[in-house]
Amino acid sequence: MQTELEPEAETTDKRSVRHALLIALANGIGYLPFALTIPILPGYVTDRLHGGPAEVGAVITAYALTSLLSRPVSGALMNRLGARALTIGGTVLTTLATVCYPLAGSIAELIALRLLVGVGMGVMLAAAGVWPVQLVGKDRQSWALGLSGTVNYVAIGLGAPLGTLTENLVGTASTFVIAGLIALLVIPIALCVPEVRFPPKAERTGIEQGRALLGTVLPSVALIFTAFGFAAVSSFAVAKFNALGISGGAAVVTAYSLTVVLLRIAGTWIRWEAKQPVALAGLFLVEALGIVLIGVSHGLGVGVLGGVLIGVGMWQIYPVLGLFVVRSVSERQRATALSAFGACFTAGLAAGSGCLGLVAQATGYQVMFLVCAACVVLGLLVAVAAARVARIG
Repeated sequence: MQTELEPEAETTDKRSVRHALLIALANGIGYLPFALTIPILPGYVTDRLHGGPAEVGAVITAYALTSLLSRPVSGALMNRLGARALTIGGTVLTTLATVCYPLAGSIAELIALRLLVGVGMGVMLAAAGVWPVQLVGKDRQSWALGLSGTVNYVAIGLGAPLGTLTENLVGTASTFVIAGLIALLVIPIALCVPEVRFPPKAERTGIEQGRALLGTVLPSVALIFTAFGFAAVSSFAVAKFNALGISGGAAVVTAYSLTVVLLRIAGTWIRWEAKQPVALAGLFLVEALGIVLIGVSHGLGVGVLGGVLIGVGMWQIYPVLGLFVVRSVSERQRATALSAFGACFTAGLAAGSGCLGLVAQATGYQVMFLVCAACVVLGLLVAVAAARVARIG
């Protein structure tokens, strides 16, 4: 186990790329306890614990609160404890809580376990999200920022059907245990990848505190608005087409996810980044156009095209906004700033799902998608300001 104390280089060698990919793999594995159990928790709540729809919602979303709160705290601890310790600690907590699901005798006990899972996943995701960025040079930081989201999309896509299949083969309780134990595969990966630590003497000078604050807050606010697009697709695309009497609305979600994953994989070789305000604004407009198309569509084909366009926008919006954060703060501030930035996507998803749901209930799905597109355009304005604060080329 090696710890590298020097700040990152200007360019990235192949070994550092491999190490970043390994941590991304660990990130995806650590996400599996969540992905594998999502399709079977509702049935477990209603059948075993005799809960209703409200209880199902409480159990499913309980983890999000503690996951959201623990990520910025984890970032603050990362310089002192290191990404490796936090990754392993978060993984162990997630495993212990998940394998105890079958022992929950009430809704309250299961919610308590889900809150613990949220803490574990929040700590693990914060550390594993920052670690690849610390490993690579400046030429690959945007690529590294997109890795965690990519593997999480893949984990969700594979985890839901695999969780259902495993439950059919071995039963619900065994599936919970398997889902928790799989996460332990993160530990050997974390132990074999070098860790980057920045002591106080490595602190970069010449960074204004006001610029560092704006350089974190502005991209985070822009990310919250752009997350509304993901909230609209994941929460309401299927319902919108069901209301039209059209089945297969899940294809819109699949189109979005596959577009993001494929473009980010291609980004390993394609070295284009939307760092300039005009290019970044273009991505926001593409995302907004995709949302509008879903809203006004009366057929699945146009809806799928909308999902693809949202994916094209989201492909680079998250990593580029994260890059603005990286370049606006010092090395020792980076872990805290990036962890808070990442938490804002979860916050935007939660706020977007709630607010857009109220709009849809009051005005219908078409108006709701148009309101969502307007929110993304508002995020565009904030993102352009963030680009000017970051001042990177």
